[in-house]
Amino acid sequence: MKISDFVTKRRYPPPQKLTLWLFLFSQTLVAQTLQVVTKSIEKTFADPKISKVQLWGERSDIDINTWQRQEIKVVIELTAKHPDRSTAEKDLEVMHYTANQSGKEVLIHNYVVVTKNQPKPLSNLKARFVVYMPPHCNIEIQNTFGKTTLKGLQAQTQLQTEFCTVELTEIRGRLGIRTQFGSLKVNDFQGTLQFVSERTDVLLDQIKGECKGKTQFGSLDIQTDKSQVKLSIETKETELRNGAVAKQ
Repeated sequence: MKISDFVTKRRYPPPQKLTLWLFLFSQTLVAQTLQVVTKSIEKTFADPKISKVQLWGERSDIDINTWQRQEIKVVIELTAKHPDRSTAEKDLEVMHYTANQSGKEVLIHNYVVVTKNQPKPLSNLKARFVVYMPPHCNIEIQNTFGKTTLKGLQAQTQLQTEFCTVELTEIRGRLGIRTQFGSLKVNDFQGTLQFVSERTDVLLDQIKGECKGKTQFGSLDIQTDKSQVKLSIETKETELRNGAVAKQ
């Protein structure tokens, strides 16, 4: 199976201008005392027939955990930060979410809605998702500008991230990853891993099974028993750390 068959490719707009604006904006806010306004939502899906969770985050921190209950619990926190509390409260109103069941899937998404005549929000907006799910449930995640953490999954996992820190621990089964501009750490993995990374620092630690990947303009660090994994990784303009060996 080709990597392109397993991980859906998504085209992103040029990030330079957005990245600079976000940096300058965040530095301005740090210099002031921020008022934090948060809205919390909790939903539980108890249908044992659910086989997949699909989570699309924007400027989000995502934390996926497993438990032995045959239900899925979702905790969502929407946050606005600004020196003026009334501004933060007003900007929080443009943040929305969906968390619904459709057939055998749970669909979760956060987004911002600004009407034509409405001013753009001035606050630093952020979403946080904490999900508890059975280990054998499939999951698909897309996220931008945040942190994505997964632990204990044992089915099919697909990730697509941009400007994110990604940490995966004790994952089993099939894992497909496409990441741009960030870091990726996979620790204690067993199964089939396929990944494509661009401008990403990649660390593969204690992996077993089969691993196919492509890296470009980042770094690659492989810390594992090579006899326990079949490696096939192509690199381009990638820094190889700690004796990592890959195809050029």
